Amino acid sequence: MAKIKEGDQAIIMHDSGNSYLIDIELRTFHSQYGAFSLKDIIGKDYGKRYKTTSGDEFLVLEPDFRDLLAKSLKRGPQIIHPKDVGMIISFCGIGKKTKVLEAGCGSAFLTSYLSNIAKEVVSWEKNEKHYRICTGNIKNMNLKNVEVKPGDIKDEKGKDFNVVVLDMPKPEETIPHITKNLKIGGRIAVYSPCIEQSTSAIETLEKLGFTNIMFRECIIRDWEHDKCIRPKTDMLGHTGFLVFARYLGKRTSKKM
Repeated sequence: MAKIKEGDQAIIMHDSGNSYLIDIELRTFHSQYGAFSLKDIIGKDYGKRYKTTSGDEFLVLEPDFRDLLAKSLKRGPQIIHPKDVGMIISFCGIGKKTKVLEAGCGSAFLTSYLSNIAKEVVSWEKNEKHYRICTGNIKNMNLKNVEVKPGDIKDEKGKDFNVVVLDMPKPEETIPHITKNLKIGGRIAVYSPCIEQSTSAIETLEKLGFTNIMFRECIIRDWEHDKCIRPKTDMLGHTGFLVFARYLGKRTSKKM
């Protein structure tokens, strides 16, 4: 079992489900559930319960990636929802050897998830305000394998990226320019809130030698599980459309 050290980041979790991401320092932690000295838990085990002045207990946990992201990320533009992030990662086959090129860093939510599993992420952001937000979030998350560039992805000079992810208006205008960056056999994911953007992207992909084109939407329905097992009245419906495709290079001949 890992020991709690001064300078660690830790999750302090109450039985109610409320949690706090804190730095372990020589101070007292205060909450609505009482207070306790962080100094007293240094050198003790993670995963143990510690009592507060009010008699409540907190569980001290090592934060996982989701904890850090949820507590550290400053929200700016609308993020790509986790359900869509999961689809991008799985359908693009992103893993520890993958080089990803991204346009539309935004709040760096997707960028952070990509960084956590990919070898390298290069992200472009045209909006100056969004650029400041995403670079700040990447610094807060201490992501070492991410480079964020201000400006247009069309200016990217790097080659042999395994995956390109586009989250931007008019993706059909950008797709022709990123074929020079994408490895033969590489994959592309295009995220769009509107169906018109998606269909325009599909038409462009078809013209440029992409295959295995998929057009998908993911909808989540949560379920009640207390007295009666049933679907919840509210559900998370449309967030965005996803288009996936694989690049086979420029066509040298027409089909007969």
